[in-house]
Amino acid sequence: MTVFRTILIALTLLLTACANHEGLYEPGCIPYEGDRIELKDGRFEWHRFTDERVVDKDGTIINSFPDFPKSGTYRIVSGRLELVTDKDERLDDWFVVVHAKQHYLLTATQHDTFLESEKLPDCALRLTGADS
Repeated sequence: MTVFRTILIALTLLLTACANHEGLYEPGCIPYEGDRIELKDGRFEWHRFTDERVVDKDGTIINSFPDFPKSGTYRIVSGRLELVTDKDERLDDWFVVVHAKQHYLLTATQHDTFLESEKLPDCALRLTGADS
């Protein structure tokens, strides 16, 4: 691991440890489908959305994400967002990143890419509202 990458990881962890991460995270672009995750008081609520409407043969709209919304508890450990549903199901981890004074939630793959390239995905989940 290069010295630069080590410093970048340490800085990311330091910034995430000091930041307030609570609020609503939404895509930083106008997507046709995606995720919204709200973090508040140690709890999360995760919604998925799409503009696609699928109907069955009777014309009834089929729910594209039948397992959503999901809710439960969360904790942040060294920048890693750990989600456990109310049904005691451990979900895939996300990573909290502060970049250019904005807070983002990244999947593991997005986080690895960010650490290697220092670039955020085009549509990363970003904390909405006033200056995060």
